[in-house]
Amino acid sequence: MWRRFVNSPKMPDELHDDLGGSHMARWDSEYDVVVVGSGAAAMAAASSAVASGRSVAVLEKAAQGGGTTAKSSGAYWIPNNSFLRARGLEDPRDDALKLMARIAFPSAYDPDSPHLGLTARAHRLIEAFYDEASTVIDELATAGALRSMQQPLFGEQVGDVDWAIPEYHADLSENKAPYGRSLLPEMDLMSGVLPGFEIVRQLRAFVEGKGVQIQTERRVTGLITENDAVVGLEVEVANGSAIAIGARSVVFGTGGFTHDRSKVASFLRGPIFGGCAVPTNTGDFIDIAAGVGAELGNLANAFWSQSALEPTLETGCVDWDQDIFCPFGDSMVVVNKHGRRVASEKAMYQERTQSHFVYDAVGTDYPNLVQFMIYDRAVAEYEPFHIYRYPVPMPGTDATYVIQGATWSELAENIDRRLAEIAHRATGDSVIGPTVRLNPSFARNLAETVGRFNDFAARGVDDDFGRGSTSIQLAWGSVPRPGERQPNATMRPLAAEGPYYCILLAPGTLDTCGGPVVDERARVLRPGGEAIQGLYGAGNCVASLTGEGYWSAGSTLGPALTFGWKAGREASC
Repeated sequence: MWRRFVNSPKMPDELHDDLGGSHMARWDSEYDVVVVGSGAAAMAAASSAVASGRSVAVLEKAAQGGGTTAKSSGAYWIPNNSFLRARGLEDPRDDALKLMARIAFPSAYDPDSPHLGLTARAHRLIEAFYDEASTVIDELATAGALRSMQQPLFGEQVGDVDWAIPEYHADLSENKAPYGRSLLPEMDLMSGVLPGFEIVRQLRAFVEGKGVQIQTERRVTGLITENDAVVGLEVEVANGSAIAIGARSVVFGTGGFTHDRSKVASFLRGPIFGGCAVPTNTGDFIDIAAGVGAELGNLANAFWSQSALEPTLETGCVDWDQDIFCPFGDSMVVVNKHGRRVASEKAMYQERTQSHFVYDAVGTDYPNLVQFMIYDRAVAEYEPFHIYRYPVPMPGTDATYVIQGATWSELAENIDRRLAEIAHRATGDSVIGPTVRLNPSFARNLAETVGRFNDFAARGVDDDFGRGSTSIQLAWGSVPRPGERQPNATMRPLAAEGPYYCILLAPGTLDTCGGPVVDERARVLRPGGEAIQGLYGAGNCVASLTGEGYWSAGSTLGPALTFGWKAGREASC
């Protein structure tokens, strides 16, 4: 019999009435493949299904398409890609699998164990990604759906930027291809167009050229099944009415749950104030897939990012250029409410952001929940262009979120006053509560912390957190001073006299990466591994093969494009 699964399931009598007193579905429209969402994963799936000759519908909850992809920096991480190979560079399979496994599942990784210490399913996913990602990118180009190019490599000049972008984990022994895996859509990088927007533009142009239009303001509220197979969807349209759409297969690429407070509080391993995902990313697929018996996984993890707290409090949404990919400045430290450093300030955002989630000794407080980026006049007045300058304003430019003090004591007083002014404000699942205030010893501890850091900077070695000790920290975190050389280009002693400045920092996400579990064919699975017939998923709405890690630039979009394309192909069979 026909069965409908929605967030608030109706009783059988109501279902009977909705179907006009019959068990035969009445479709408002019907397609071979219905794709839900319109970011990279969804549009790759739509492109694949269209290229397979299937009739396709693309449903988007928001008023405009593109999802979080359209506001992203647009890199996609593709191991062993054809651009890398064309340069004569190698990306050996065994080493790449070990690299991905080590970063994604560090507590399970064992290079001498079967499946590298991972579950068989997790290992099959990373194998499939390595084996097929490059082919998918080439197939997208051959079809005319998405043309790619390699992200500029070390020493290549683009405008005013001399690109020096090794892998985030270039220094790991398993990484035999520390340059060249990150790709971008083919475009003029000086055009002012976001590469993420260009990804969506190219994919959308392809499917629209095949007669498929993105149907916006279409919110999928449930699935309709027959004999445990998905055969259609219930959709709420802009005027509040509901329609039923028949489908041979359904592919979800709807993004994560960054903007659903309940899910964030229930699932994520730490509190956040918001994130880069578009506001419609509320984890709808979790509820919908759970309703048809899907297994859920990786819900505690996210693609973590840091942002300036006060702008984030306004809406909970952060644009890609407001993420703090690498805190700017050499004479700069980031401390907690006790005035102590908690991590290398130049560590990558995935790892650095998680320093916000540390409990205190008795487990009743997050002393690092709000962090304090402290810098001196030399950083404030630094004039040369730096790609990661935000949120430090340019010289002569004011920003209301910058706090200033002539001495450490005055700076501490002004910081605590600001915290009082924003008390009780909340976004994400976090609030500026009574514990988000400076410890009374903050000013004294900060002076000691700065003194210790200044000794490190003079020697060029950070004995506490290894700042500037990896290739990526040097590449992103160096702040060259004209005519001056420092032992470590990421560090310089803070000035003995003020003024000093502070920006409040908050934890957040690029988006979450947990949801229904899928296999290497992008099929949604039930507990035990049985595939739900007719249901597929890719991108941030499913349990990511990246686990708790982030391989390098493009670790969201690389798997999204790969498994989105695979999902569309599988759904078309």
